[in-house]
Amino acid sequence: MTHTTNPILVLGIVVLFGFAAVIHLARRYRLLGKTFIPSEEISFDKLQRVLHWAIGLGVLGLIITGLPVYLAQFLVNPPTPIRFQFVYWGMIVLDWRTIHIDLAFLVVGLVVVHASWDAYHLKATAKMRMTKRDIREAIARGRDFLGVGRGYYPPGAKYDFFQKMFHWGLIILGPFLLLSGLLTWEAITWQGVPLFVWLDRINHPFMDSFMRTGHLVAAMLVFGLAFLHTYFAILPQNRNILKAIVTGRGVKAGVEGKANKGVDERFGEEKQEPLRLPAKAQFE
Repeated sequence: MTHTTNPILVLGIVVLFGFAAVIHLARRYRLLGKTFIPSEEISFDKLQRVLHWAIGLGVLGLIITGLPVYLAQFLVNPPTPIRFQFVYWGMIVLDWRTIHIDLAFLVVGLVVVHASWDAYHLKATAKMRMTKRDIREAIARGRDFLGVGRGYYPPGAKYDFFQKMFHWGLIILGPFLLLSGLLTWEAITWQGVPLFVWLDRINHPFMDSFMRTGHLVAAMLVFGLAFLHTYFAILPQNRNILKAIVTGRGVKAGVEGKANKGVDERFGEEKQEPLRLPAKAQFE
């Protein structure tokens, strides 16, 4: 069943995340040429790197396949009872939805494996817990972002407040997206009638206002988190972290190794010493 959510809500979320990125870039442009040395080593093992890129591609696939399902209600003119027969990007929307559902199961499974690996093998659960320090850090960063702070540099740890927020956001939004998507899937039936029809009859506001609208809003929040995650990853001062999740080399070791050379053999000039600020200074 297609969403009936006003597209203004969707565009509003997109504009909000985009506007935040533009403001951040404008306020932090002076840091673009700097290299940051973390206060502790930041590295990723092979399985972490594989799962990271697999989940990233899966989320991208969910966004691409979810668009035809949502846009079908606006592009079919006049509206038809079976909008999924509409052809979009060379495929029937029904096929796009099937791929979307299959990808959803795959991505949720990958997130479960990723979380389990970090928790039981790497023993990183304690590092992912939200603490009072994280709340104070978030307030300080927010004040600095709004221009009313005194300049705040986060601790150069692998899991700072925003990294925790990103990971917990995916863990919380993922199951909700899966549940809300399944409840509106007509393949799940009871006594031969799609489950969402029964639920609509029992409590239409719950299904229409919470489940369908909630599914779309949660999807846009995941898109926003993924967008900002990508934006921060490609900033020049964070390229060493991006290289680490591609090659597996530790960030601190890589940066300090270059800094210790001292002189550029090609140009015969002294290299600029890296600015010794924490690795996650892009979030200040």
